[in-house]
Amino acid sequence: MRGLLVVPKSYWLTDPSVPFATFLTIIQTYYHPEVRNDNFDELVEMARTGRGGEKLATFKAELERLVRGDREGLRAGAISDATAYDDWSTDDEFLAWLWGVLYPGERVPGRGL
Repeated sequence: MRGLLVVPKSYWLTDPSVPFATFLTIIQTYYHPEVRNDNFDELVEMARTGRGGEKLATFKAELERLVRGDREGLRAGAISDATAYDDWSTDDEFLAWLWGVLYPGERVPGRGL
């Protein structure tokens, strides 16, 4: 396994107590365009195999809250800053896509059957 590339620091990297800090840190580390080609497959593998321990369990719980629309305490623009996504118009679209990629076979939270 090659070393992970890391993008420049953001507020959630220096203050892990902020809401959704684990999600933002992990998604920035594995998805941001400066690192995506090298890192994203590793995140997919960790999520699908359950590797990653407590930190990835926290990431999944925070992602589930975000997908459901619970964003209390999340600074506006934080998700797009952490990901610099360009294929989606909204955070909701990105988050639903991300859930489907990382957890195939599990229905998207809050999206019915």
